[in-house]
Amino acid sequence: MKNLLRTLIYNEQVSLTLADTTEIVREGMRLHGLSQGSAYVFGKALSAMTFMSACLKNERGEISLSLKGDGLCGEIGVSGNKLLRIRGFIENTAMDISPDVAGERLALGENTSITIIRDDGYTRPFVGACALPEHGGLDEGFEEYFRISEQLPTRIATAVVFGEDGKCAFAGLAALQPLPFADEETLQKVNEWNLETLLSALQTQGATACAKGYFATDESVWEERKAAYKCNCSRRYLTRVLVSLGETQMRQIIQEDGAVRVHCHYCNTDYEFTDEDADLLFPKE
Repeated sequence: MKNLLRTLIYNEQVSLTLADTTEIVREGMRLHGLSQGSAYVFGKALSAMTFMSACLKNERGEISLSLKGDGLCGEIGVSGNKLLRIRGFIENTAMDISPDVAGERLALGENTSITIIRDDGYTRPFVGACALPEHGGLDEGFEEYFRISEQLPTRIATAVVFGEDGKCAFAGLAALQPLPFADEETLQKVNEWNLETLLSALQTQGATACAKGYFATDESVWEERKAAYKCNCSRRYLTRVLVSLGETQMRQIIQEDGAVRVHCHYCNTDYEFTDEDADLLFPKE
């Protein structure tokens, strides 16, 4: 099921993105065994990365977020690609914070930096960074990043809502990004929007009804896609890495530690390679 919609509004001067990231957040919460507090902050980062991934131009494009600071959450890393495969990790998986701005700020801390690495598959990756603003949470941090590093006055709002059972009932994103030629009247309209209204409509009505209900948008310029939580790791991929490592080093590690053990932070999966695996990878002639 497609869960991300992008279109142009206001005489095609503004890009609108609506994404229902509920399943993405649920999968991240499940894989990492997150508490509600950790899932709240992590889910907002996953949702924002879904939007940034949808903005990639090249089919080989990839983008990653690194958030580091002095808050309770520790490090957060999230990445995505043009195919809208999103993955990530949060260092503190058991935070006990309220799912609101106050709790979010406690998780993020006061001295936190956001670093974005975007590889469009052309030449060198673009690296942009900013400090988390004095007030607000991740949404304001991403808006600050776009303003400083991308020089695009982007409006971003994310939501992560929990049910009485503690599970993610809804997660989503609404983003308004004026194009470089947008006039002053259009920019004013963008700044006046309460994006919480769009998120509420997205939750209750879905992206299509939300876009039709609030904007006179032409469906011919709609782009609807499927975004999902999907890690790039696999035993097959790691096997190729070990071959490049070489037999001598692989067997040395096995001799010292009993096995080559690899942990993927993005999907919380452990891989183990023993002497039997080495024999298969490096058969004797």
